[in-house]
Amino acid sequence: MNIVQIKGQIKEYDWGNPSFIPSLLCMDEDGKPKAEFWMGTHPSGEATVGETSEGLSSFLQKDSLHWFGQAHLDRFGDTLPLLLKVLAIDRPLSIQCHPTEAQAQEGWRKEASLRPKLPKELWNYKDPNRKAEIIYALTPLTAMCAFRMLDQIVPALQLLIPHSYEKHFSTIDVQASDPDKEIAKLFKKLYTMKKEDLVPCIQEYITSLKQKEELPFATGDGRFLESKGIALSCYSAYPEDPGLFCPFLLNVKHLEPGQALYLEPRTLHAYVLGNGIELMSASDNVLRGGLTNKKIDVEELMKVLDIKAKHVEPALTLKGKSGRVHLLTPTEEFHLMVCSSGTYAIEDRKSIELLFCTEGSVEFSGDEKVLIKKGECYIVAASLQEYQLKVDGNLFIADVPR
Repeated sequence: MNIVQIKGQIKEYDWGNPSFIPSLLCMDEDGKPKAEFWMGTHPSGEATVGETSEGLSSFLQKDSLHWFGQAHLDRFGDTLPLLLKVLAIDRPLSIQCHPTEAQAQEGWRKEASLRPKLPKELWNYKDPNRKAEIIYALTPLTAMCAFRMLDQIVPALQLLIPHSYEKHFSTIDVQASDPDKEIAKLFKKLYTMKKEDLVPCIQEYITSLKQKEELPFATGDGRFLESKGIALSCYSAYPEDPGLFCPFLLNVKHLEPGQALYLEPRTLHAYVLGNGIELMSASDNVLRGGLTNKKIDVEELMKVLDIKAKHVEPALTLKGKSGRVHLLTPTEEFHLMVCSSGTYAIEDRKSIELLFCTEGSVEFSGDEKVLIKKGECYIVAASLQEYQLKVDGNLFIADVPR
């Protein structure tokens, strides 16, 4: 057996959409928000194999050389280092960042004595793994990610909170030789303000957003959520949250369907609106930075966070010799490819793969033939040297780079 179907797990979070994932998976709606669909071996949402209840990890470990290949076993052992997801976002997720490998291992080690005493939702580190990710837009998608330039942030805040800015942030030097240091100073000040200072600051900010017609960073064509809309949509749920300022501190990036965004560890970000395919390191390490009722550890967040202004562009793509479109990410644990309608000859394979059909159907021909329907996910063994695909729709392939 070289190919087997797996059943992923649906996550019902309150920011999710009730219809997108059910439609994708060809299942009935029940009115509850379906936020994420997980396809992988992570213990927080492990997939099962075929019609059985057997976990994917134990299934793969029964014949690990066959499914993973020797090179994979030498590097990662008999584990799947990636996690494939569908995200269906109706309102902004929490602002967050993820650790590097070194940060995750150190944090996991330091919290070892605390884990038996605390519920899991209060852990900063859920595992010792780094977390990088890429999101591919299936519909128009808005995200916030990485800090804007200081000379964009300061004028925006001076316009929106002139009194609070003069009182609390007037020492920020726009002409400083190290603008990133000034952004870090501003961010830390905002996130450590006493409640009696923060609340009036937020009230001035929200009043300005509601009253002013002309605002900075107002781009888009109505399909996306802008900086003003992000802040106002979150205010009623989080009226005393410093994360309300992040739509004017971070880049607001709009992805058209077919575009993708790569987020390296230490990047402050939040997905805001839309639907997409996410491929990531198999980690659940999240340091939160606002717009959430979950734990926020500002001190640990500041340790992990890379406060560096930068422009954000969609991930680069490359069409391979088989015709598959490769999303280029500097990651050793995951790699995403896309196949639109057409035929593909896949040769000289070395990695285990996840095949997920989001539209139409796919004819898979290896040493056995399988029809992959919309919403279905299959695992292909690394030991299968070659196979052919006839795609009538859209197929995503996730593997581990050589």
